[in-house]
Amino acid sequence: MSLTGPAFLGAVLVGTIATFVAVVFLWPTLAGPNVAKIAARAGLLLTVNFLVVLTVATQLNAQYQWYADWTDLRASFGGAETAIALSTGATASHAASKKVAGPAAKAGRVLPPLPLGRMSQKGVISYTVRGPLSGITATVVVQLPPYYTNPGNARVRYPVLQTFPAIPGDTRIWIDTMNLGGVVAREAAAKKVAPALIVSPQVEVPPGVDTECVNGSPGNPQVETWLTRDVPNWVAHTFRVKTDRASWATIGLSAGAWCAAMATMLHPAQYSAAIILGGYFHPDFGPVYYPYPPNSKVPDRYDLAALTRKNPPPVALWMETSHVDTLSYHSSAAVIKAARPPMSVDAVVLQHAGHRLTVWEPLVPVSLRWLGRNVSGFTPAP
Repeated sequence: MSLTGPAFLGAVLVGTIATFVAVVFLWPTLAGPNVAKIAARAGLLLTVNFLVVLTVATQLNAQYQWYADWTDLRASFGGAETAIALSTGATASHAASKKVAGPAAKAGRVLPPLPLGRMSQKGVISYTVRGPLSGITATVVVQLPPYYTNPGNARVRYPVLQTFPAIPGDTRIWIDTMNLGGVVAREAAAKKVAPALIVSPQVEVPPGVDTECVNGSPGNPQVETWLTRDVPNWVAHTFRVKTDRASWATIGLSAGAWCAAMATMLHPAQYSAAIILGGYFHPDFGPVYYPYPPNSKVPDRYDLAALTRKNPPPVALWMETSHVDTLSYHSSAAVIKAARPPMSVDAVVLQHAGHRLTVWEPLVPVSLRWLGRNVSGFTPAP
């Protein structure tokens, strides 16, 4: 019986309803101050509440695929997940080192002073940024590398790691929940990756709308332009960062991993590499928002598996997917299969992992070490 299948979900629902009905009929027989009857009433109430919570949890799990099957659920209590490592296309270092023509951010000559009064102890600053190309005004949260403000580092320029959250998601998830800045700092101290500026722009524009990070038809938000043009231009004119493509990479999880893949593959002059955790390779619009008129050909541009087959861009991808992750696996497998030079794909394919943070968190240091080994802008100094 599948953990997310209708038989199990139906059995839990029927069991909950049957227990509730039994409690209604049994309750009068358990009236009175007798200790045993009080304990029986309490036990029945706890059982019904437990089953209601279980019903909700199993339905949500089936929808979001947090735990994909029984093996995945058991593994969450301990045990190693079966994984296969695959590499297709060019080497990552070759893909990331290619010269690519196209629009990319240029460094500003005079940088504005940092708003030190708004900076947290971890070097986190939240900005409201207006994008002149997209017309979008939204939040960008930045985490400075350790010692960025030290006078001795005044001439040091840093690579940029641009993050993308899941949808619905919090702009700060990579900084707060995933502690990406702390993980990068630890790996940098171990000489596995270079210190980097973490940039986390708002992707839900307007807030609460799942735009899948794409440019909509006229009248809809131009989110791709905001994320891949306005944000990099603003970063390059606000912070001491390197501007060669080998010094810019993206990282995302779930829908944010789609955004990271899209930004990198469609804008290889700006980004050389992407880290994709539980992502997919075509937009997955919800029922509320669809930004194109019927029969529009514009969405074809966002079919990244087709792009990989027809004209693979010179970018390096590190990805995680799982055979039982129905949101991620099929399009990820298509990209892995189709990748050829100058594109590079390094993939970790898990056997039974679901679609959740506890699967992805342990892989963040692994992916950062890959970035440090293969992408020159993130390679640590000797």
